[in-house]
Amino acid sequence: MATEIASAYIALTTKMPGVKKEIEGSLGEAEGVVEQAGRTSGKGWAGGLAVGIAAGAVLVTAAVTALGVKVVSSFGELEQNLGGSEAVFGEHAASVQKLGTEAYKTLGVSQSDYLSTANKMGALFQGSGIDQVRSLELTTGAMQRAADMASVMGIDMDVAMESVAGAAKGNFTMMDNLGVAMNATSVESYAASKGMKDWSFATATSAEKAEMAMSMFMDSTSQYAGNFAKEATETVSGSFGMLSASWEELIAGLGNKDADMTQLTANLANAIKAVIENVAPIVRNMLQSLPETIGTFFNEIGPVVEG
Repeated sequence: MATEIASAYIALTTKMPGVKKEIEGSLGEAEGVVEQAGRTSGKGWAGGLAVGIAAGAVLVTAAVTALGVKVVSSFGELEQNLGGSEAVFGEHAASVQKLGTEAYKTLGVSQSDYLSTANKMGALFQGSGIDQVRSLELTTGAMQRAADMASVMGIDMDVAMESVAGAAKGNFTMMDNLGVAMNATSVESYAASKGMKDWSFATATSAEKAEMAMSMFMDSTSQYAGNFAKEATETVSGSFGMLSASWEELIAGLGNKDADMTQLTANLANAIKAVIENVAPIVRNMLQSLPETIGTFFNEIGPVVEG
């Protein structure tokens, strides 16, 4: 969390020097109060009380400032990605935005991160000649399956999204991360298996290559469909991923006047509940096993020490 706040602070204040000035000014004022209180600390209980109040003021100011920086930064990114989805998907943007609100539990990413990848993939598909509606279908389907495969392969979600986004522009080198060996030859073989004996990677259009590659990816990994959603609630790593994404959603929502904060809060609460349900059995098992483990250790090591 400290690293995220520091990164947000640097990114925000670099782009908005005025914000940096305000933040540093407010902290400077609070620190000045502490110093002044410190000079009166030798004057009995009143001085000690002043120091305590001033110290609390610094902590509260720093916490509120850090949260404010994170909220502004997160909402700024979300706002940009929402606008990007409207530019890429036009009148169909609402549907991808809606999917983004569920992405914390279906893909383990925030709405902002979901839209960032979706916008990139949609633009790439459309750039190859695929129409807007079809690009949306390919994008959302491939992203969900990439998340499912990430949970199967045990890879980072960012890597999974990068892999499928690369495939959208014809770069298949990272698809190995998702359990699919994809290249010109394998795509041609897949086309042949579908009865398209004359289909050639060399002569196919960019749109045809993209369509065939995505079809191959979806068919080759069909048995893993829905795996992420299952792991999000039933495994430790999955529930922690859902927790992280729902927290990011809540932070961005604090800066959005149209956000449904009741729902975002409920999402976070459900994620915390999933974490507790998955972690609790592990802790219970540890506590039950610990006495026996310690006893066995001392029984085994005792003779060695005495000898």
